[in-house]
Amino acid sequence: MKKVDFPIDKHLWHPSPVPGIIVIISTYGSNGEPNIAPKSWFQMISMNPPIVMFAGGNPGNTTEKNVIETKCFAINFVHSSIAGKVFECVNWHGRERIEKTEFKLVGAARINAPLVDDCPAHLECVLHSSQIIGGGLVVFGEIIHASMRENIMNADPETRYKLLDQILFLENGVFAGINDISKV
Repeated sequence: MKKVDFPIDKHLWHPSPVPGIIVIISTYGSNGEPNIAPKSWFQMISMNPPIVMFAGGNPGNTTEKNVIETKCFAINFVHSSIAGKVFECVNWHGRERIEKTEFKLVGAARINAPLVDDCPAHLECVLHSSQIIGGGLVVFGEIIHASMRENIMNADPETRYKLLDQILFLENGVFAGINDISKV
């Protein structure tokens, strides 16, 4: 099959060959104000110690500013049932974002950041480091606690990922589930 040139600007990728798992980063500001932000540039980068990274915002954005100030954040894994709310929440900021989406925030076990209770799994992270790359801030966090809904943990291996029901960002307004699980 003939291949053609493809633009390097991600905004022009239709289809996108680089999907990203959709998560919600949750933080408190130094004033105690809760904040949530959807991100699709998220990745685990080290297993020992367990380090994750997210990117996509500039250092002045509320989420990034909160992480730098409070030294912690939570990763909330998005279930397909709330995907619409997650895509819509970019239309609002701050407390309005939480009120409009009606996400329920609960306390974390080991960090001073809220968890989005509507999400089936969470990682609680402390700031490891950050680095400006291009126009965005890349945040690295060490996982110090993880939690997941009990029914997912207790399910058989073939069912666990279906219950977790994660989604991938493909391009603006387009996402895909990752429920088509195969074994090698």
